[in-house]
Amino acid sequence: MSVMPTSGHVAIAELIKAQPLHVAWGPGDGSWVTPPAEDINDTSLVAELGRRTAGSVVYVEPFTGTPDDEDPTYINVPGKGYFVVSDVPTKYLLVMAQFQFSEEPTATIRQTGVFMDTQVSAGLPPGQRYFTPDQIESPGRMLQLQNLPEPIPRDSEYRTRFTHLLEF
Repeated sequence: MSVMPTSGHVAIAELIKAQPLHVAWGPGDGSWVTPPAEDINDTSLVAELGRRTAGSVVYVEPFTGTPDDEDPTYINVPGKGYFVVSDVPTKYLLVMAQFQFSEEPTATIRQTGVFMDTQVSAGLPPGQRYFTPDQIESPGRMLQLQNLPEPIPRDSEYRTRFTHLLEF
């Protein structure tokens, strides 16, 4: 029997962090009264509306003390506890994306996911960071899927930010 040491988990996190990552969102299944448990065999969202290039991907580590909720150093990841940004690689990556006002302004979001290796269509404007399904040649690999416990109705007056914790 063998185990992967922490250094192996950190190596995987370093490889993933070096790739362009995207956060996708969608309405899930509109008939969901409560969202179903995520399925480890899923490779896509139920009905993707689009995806945004991650704005930030940072190493974090669990924080075990008593955080100051007013101090932005401490990041509360719902269901996982508090984390702090690390200057050295760890086995935890925090992936953040902030969707803009005009992106799906009337949608209800019930599902998000993190993808790597997304291939977008050729000829798109340089610097474009939001991609609709028709602008994606290959979706890449889904690293994380989340069915949101509460749907998020979009409003064109607010940006919507998603934070995903990836643990390797």
